[in-house]
Amino acid sequence: MQADTNGAVLKSASLDSAVPLSTLVILGASATGLAVARDAHRHGLCAVVADREDGPALHSRWVRAVDVSAVPAANLIERIVRLGGPHAALIATSDHWIRWLAGYRPQLSESYRLIVQPSNPTLEICLDKMAFSEWCTAFGLPSPAAWMPNRAPRPSSLAFPVLLRPVRTAHGHDPNLPKAVEARDESELALWLQRFTAKGVEPMASASLLGRKLEQYSVPFARCKEQMLMFTALKMRPDADLCQTGTYVQIAVDERSEGLARTAIERLDYFGIGEVEILRDTQAGKDYLIEINARPWLQYALAPASNHDFLGLVLGLSPACKNAPVRSGKAWIDLYQDLFVAFSRSIGMVRHGRLGLFAYLASLTRCNVFSLFDWRDLRPFLRSWRR
Repeated sequence: MQADTNGAVLKSASLDSAVPLSTLVILGASATGLAVARDAHRHGLCAVVADREDGPALHSRWVRAVDVSAVPAANLIERIVRLGGPHAALIATSDHWIRWLAGYRPQLSESYRLIVQPSNPTLEICLDKMAFSEWCTAFGLPSPAAWMPNRAPRPSSLAFPVLLRPVRTAHGHDPNLPKAVEARDESELALWLQRFTAKGVEPMASASLLGRKLEQYSVPFARCKEQMLMFTALKMRPDADLCQTGTYVQIAVDERSEGLARTAIERLDYFGIGEVEILRDTQAGKDYLIEINARPWLQYALAPASNHDFLGLVLGLSPACKNAPVRSGKAWIDLYQDLFVAFSRSIGMVRHGRLGLFAYLASLTRCNVFSLFDWRDLRPFLRSWRR
């Protein structure tokens, strides 16, 4: 048993009940939720997707869609509780839903056989970038030096340029506010602090790694007790300097990244599915922990495509595929967003000469895992392109 931040006793992650697990309730209808729902279907589970906003997962033929947009906030917990039972597990696939889940964890723990998210203290470390930086420092893990501009003077050891990000992970935040932005001097810092404050977002500053030759590694993983599955993925597009979500990601083999990720996961005593983000300064030969996403990540479809049965591990299910995991030959793409990254006027890598056209076209031929497309479940893809 374990206790949450309010001291409430939560159910153990072990699956000792005699009632077979038959349902996975997924909070979040994004492409991530769709990938998890499709994986649940592979395991023979009923995938129930609930969200306040429309998303591709609500249109899958393998999903029971639950639109809670009309449910008052005060009644939402009652609606989600009714979806549970001794046969059901619950997982959140966005940071907004993780925070909601953490706030109602005692009630949800009583209503679901299993909650597939780490403990609330672990969630707080992963969702708060300053808390994560301090945690890395306490455990001697490499992470860029950090500072809270609105709470203390800039330390003399933190020189410009600095990278500004919302201190609380906020995917889906105001599109006019960048996910991350570099300030090269005091005037730029003051300008961006003003913009963050105007949007009601508290920023954190950290030592900027931009402008260096960087490799972007992602280590997706699943952990239950002492068992762990993981692999490495390399974000090929966009470049690290753009500070944007990956649009083209391929499986790679990198023992260094996995070793660093494993150390962090074990020190958190993490339960569930997540992703460790690592930046490598290839000139200095140094790796930096950037963050741990305490949920399935956007490229989750790479896991079942490469026979890494994350869902089977955390839910205690029989493997959906008997084949051994593969560590090469799989590349994931969000084609619509990737076309923007390649050809847009603002950041287009091909348009601005950062990537050759033939190299770009060659990369497309290697793609075999897709954000939305699945020939057995076409509606999410067709609906997205029509829109």
